[in-house]
Amino acid sequence: MGKRSSFKKQRQDDQNKAARLRLIRYGGLALIIMIALAAVISWRSGATAPPADMVIQPHIKGVADAPVQIVEYGDLTCSACRQWHNLGFKEQLFAEFGDQLSFEFRHFPVITPSSPKGAEAAQCAAEQEGFWLFHDYIYENLPPYPNLNREQTLAVAAAVGLDQTAFDACLDVGRYRAFPAQAAQEARRAGATGTPTFFINGRPVSASYMAMSAMINAILEN
Repeated sequence: MGKRSSFKKQRQDDQNKAARLRLIRYGGLALIIMIALAAVISWRSGATAPPADMVIQPHIKGVADAPVQIVEYGDLTCSACRQWHNLGFKEQLFAEFGDQLSFEFRHFPVITPSSPKGAEAAQCAAEQEGFWLFHDYIYENLPPYPNLNREQTLAVAAAVGLDQTAFDACLDVGRYRAFPAQAAQEARRAGATGTPTFFINGRPVSASYMAMSAMINAILEN
């Protein structure tokens, strides 16, 4: 009887020891998986994080702290954005409301495969305070849905008189390579679902001149 009891105890001890070893083994495996996942996440974050020198200046016309602030989420390859620009509504609104109005363009580069490159190049133009020259030239001189590849953006930069060496160097170092994806994410977070999308003081508004004028008048009256 004593031997049988001793045998059972030994077997129970062995089973407990085996169970502890399994727990240690599974725990170690789980730890390794967690470390590997953390490494992958860290690598991906590092790969997409904007460089330290990527400072994004807002593209604003008018008085920045004006009581009425229009924001357009647009794409430089967007045909509808091009059409809205060429209708001259922005100029008409400034003629009507003057210093009570500011207009900001924010990139939402999602329309064509070259949209991200166009947005990246526009930021290089902005370094030379040439964003609006770059923006206007594309909408006013290029065909709908332009292919804003490197050759085309260099041609636009030359046409508007930017420093070619500085512009070329900006593209080469990829200072704004992470910008298009970041801008698209921010546009979606703000509520933009297509281009152009307009907001006046944070409220969505249609692209028509009458709708914008009516909303601005209502804001100023209040």
